[in-house]
Amino acid sequence: MKTTMKAVVKYDNVAGATELREVPIPTIGPDDVLVKIAYIGICGSDPHMHHQHVSYPVNVPVILGHEFSGTIEKLGANVTGWSLGEAVTAETHAKYCGKCVMCRTNNYHVCREREGFGFMVDGAFAEYIRVPSRLLHKLPAGVSMKEAAVTEPLCVAYSAMVKHASVRPGDLVVVIGPGPIGLLCTKMVSIQGASDIVVVGTDGDESRLELAKKLGATMTINSSKTDPVPIIMDMHEKYGADLVVDAAGFSPTLKLSLDIVRPCGQINKLGWGPGPVGFSLDPLIAKAATLKGLFSHNWDVWEKALVLIDSKQVDVTQVVTHVMPLDKWHEAFELMEKKEGLKILLQPAD
Repeated sequence: MKTTMKAVVKYDNVAGATELREVPIPTIGPDDVLVKIAYIGICGSDPHMHHQHVSYPVNVPVILGHEFSGTIEKLGANVTGWSLGEAVTAETHAKYCGKCVMCRTNNYHVCREREGFGFMVDGAFAEYIRVPSRLLHKLPAGVSMKEAAVTEPLCVAYSAMVKHASVRPGDLVVVIGPGPIGLLCTKMVSIQGASDIVVVGTDGDESRLELAKKLGATMTINSSKTDPVPIIMDMHEKYGADLVVDAAGFSPTLKLSLDIVRPCGQINKLGWGPGPVGFSLDPLIAKAATLKGLFSHNWDVWEKALVLIDSKQVDVTQVVTHVMPLDKWHEAFELMEKKEGLKILLQPAD
């Protein structure tokens, strides 16, 4: 077996400090497995880290990437229940303590010692990745490698729309931001039976808004051309949305969320926005509404997401627009930034 591999490395905490490098294949510990990567999904956070548009720490040098599928190439001495060649995907929480109150209450995704793949621990923009065996999820027979690489975004949507929201038939749900997460949230609330699903985008989102309709949206609005507030506030007794999903994260989208959420409604904020808000949050109090910040996912969510893919209730390939070689990572980032690509998968060379 060869000893080195190609990997996309963020090597310094300055803009543009990312390159394709030849690096050693990871050495695994007794509780780890070595996974040979089949596909890696590009998350919106990856170009942000490349350009240094982040408000969270990145432990450079680090291999980027946290959405992946592959096969087990090597087993650690203590690993049981897994076999060489088995098709897997894995959670993103490369490290957590397993002992604190957060970990013991199935909230290990916010353990203070958590370190994620592609941020603090070497990730999957590579030919191989070292994975603690506790993070592995076996692919059901009906889930392809390509589909499995999109499990993580679906888990974000499932956690936000099912685990941390209560969507009922008759509800009005507004999704702001038709990126992969927003579109998968649209699909999830459609499955749950929301009667009206409005997806809001901006100029450049035209094709994404069309896809939103295929995923269950009953209405789409380009906010660059049409103010969504009077339209939404004219629906459902003119009180506003039962649930607003902020999958964009910027200050204006949170302001829009506050404007359109109904009294006693809920705003689920998924998108990151490192800049200051710049306006009063008092409408949240006046409406007795709930603002909920949501991050990541857990073991149970991953298992449910794989069932949805396996049963064909969710076709995650609908959000995949490109499959490109790993060495074209920079071109893939540019396609995403120009909104010419939605979910782009990278594939290491054989």
